[in-house]
Amino acid sequence: MNSQFRGGVVRIKQAAHHLGMGESTVWRKVKTDPDFPKPIKLSERVTAWRLADLDAYIERRATAAQV
Repeated sequence: MNSQFRGGVVRIKQAAHHLGMGESTVWRKVKTDPDFPKPIKLSERVTAWRLADLDAYIERRATAAQV
């Protein structure tokens, strides 16, 4: 596992890259898409996502696209 993904959590830049979208799109999805993974607050100014949650979201989207 890459050191930037240590602990299985990623910050906004890595989350956006992992999902193939921009950072502003990630934040928009947090606000508008109830299926989008909820971020976790590591501190007052640090927000992250669990990599497993992002992968599950990608899988759900891929499955829905096949239907």
